[in-house]
Amino acid sequence: MIAPSADPGPLWKRLLWLAAIWTASVAVLGAVAWLLRLWIA
Repeated sequence: MIAPSADPGPLWKRLLWLAAIWTASVAVLGAVAWLLRLWIA
C-alpha cells in the first residue's frame, strides 16, 4: 500500500489513468451488452 505522504504523481499521468480505466470499463460494458443481445435474440 502506498503511504499517504507519497507523491501521487503528475496530474497528466493521473488523468491518463482515469481515462484509460474509463475507456476500458465502457468497452467491457459494451461487449457484455452486445453478448446479451446476441444471447437473447
